[in-house]
Amino acid sequence: MATDVGLSAPMATAPRPDRGIRVLAGASGVGFILAICGSNAMTPLLPGYMDTHDFGPAAASVLFATYFIALIIVLLISARGPLIRHARTVLPIAFLAAITGDLLQIAGASVELLLFPGRFLTGASVGLSTGAAAAIMVAARGERGRAFIASGSLIGAGTGLVAAIAIAVFLPWQLVTVYAIHAAATAVCLIVLLVGLRLAPDLLAPRRDSSRDAGDVAPRRQPASTAPAYTGDLDVARARRRDPGAYLVGALAWAIGALAVGAMPAAILATGASDSLLVAQCVGGACLLVSMVASFAGAGVRIVTTLPAVGVLLVIGWSTAVVGLILGRLDVIVLGTVVGGVGQAGGYRVALATITGGLIAVEQGRVASRFSAFAYSGAGVMVVLDGIAGQAVGTIGGAVVTGIVYAVVAAVAIALVVRRDRAATGGQSASTCAVGDPGRRVVGAAPWAGRTAKPQVSKAFHGQSPRPHRDL
Repeated sequence: MATDVGLSAPMATAPRPDRGIRVLAGASGVGFILAICGSNAMTPLLPGYMDTHDFGPAAASVLFATYFIALIIVLLISARGPLIRHARTVLPIAFLAAITGDLLQIAGASVELLLFPGRFLTGASVGLSTGAAAAIMVAARGERGRAFIASGSLIGAGTGLVAAIAIAVFLPWQLVTVYAIHAAATAVCLIVLLVGLRLAPDLLAPRRDSSRDAGDVAPRRQPASTAPAYTGDLDVARARRRDPGAYLVGALAWAIGALAVGAMPAAILATGASDSLLVAQCVGGACLLVSMVASFAGAGVRIVTTLPAVGVLLVIGWSTAVVGLILGRLDVIVLGTVVGGVGQAGGYRVALATITGGLIAVEQGRVASRFSAFAYSGAGVMVVLDGIAGQAVGTIGGAVVTGIVYAVVAAVAIALVVRRDRAATGGQSASTCAVGDPGRRVVGAAPWAGRTAKPQVSKAFHGQSPRPHRDL
């Protein structure tokens, strides 16, 4: 799965042409993509584990979701701790964790219990490499490095899934080969990384004369006189770090991808909709591949620009896929996963922009890390729910239960967003009325509004955002 975590510490942004820095940046970028690829190595192997180790749907879903547990832990630590300061040490550790996880999963072909710690280490390697590789890439390549990390996550997710499917289908020893290839490639990348660290000893080297980064003393709130930062795809009026509706929509966006690649292929094979592993993986993987393409093209963000629209699109997509599974129609399942992929492409970024709009860099990184941890938690919970329900009431029944829960959560998220928007609109209208008639007291307006406040009309959905009022 892909990660989208903002950087939370200042660092040099000027590109450095030194050969050692180029080697270090290249190894960091390629290693990050390999880490993301490794997260999808197990996806096409889940049906094989269910046959070889006699795993039921619940055990298979827990195995798949173990990745999220490690990733969430690392993201939460990153949101509160200074891991980014030690990127030169953290990134080699992340690569070693990935290699160790591969070796454990190779041994897991014979000893099933080793699959779980192996999967856990895979998640830890992705979480650690995300922040560390981003720090090195931005320090070495400037804003181009920041853009590469954003696109590299999508490249790794999509190509990793395609490569894993191809290896599992066309090469022998499918429960071993994909991990062996990934471990070998990561080991080569680790060697190049160590060479790059030796050739570029000053890049992000810890300062001995300073106990704190400059980012730690940066103001937590953006000054009122500063225009809000453009978020990339949306221009949001103000940050809403405690917006439960936006958090739920972000979790639903990640959950549909996890369900499509982690649960749907096994369900297709179990119900007889197809007896081909390749077909089943391609049908489920269509969600992730469409999401990757739509993100590059910007289609997902242009189609869905509000949180309620995202929620509706995600529910339509997954409900359609479940109906296709019930009918045994692969074309209907593909339609649902494609619609869900478009919703995922815009949904996560729209929700993140809503929560972090206007924040300074330090706060951006911390809030984005917490948001990502929550989104991955939602994805893991939905996958485990699907497995447990499938174990209890059958594959079709489990899919129906998961679809109902998914729709209910989406309805709650949309209701929370609509209520918040109405409350915000009412508060702005009250302030405007108080300014227009200084002698009239309006319920909900500040006592001093009639004397000093200027009318503020929200333009969040008209291409322009007013300045946030966090300091009032």
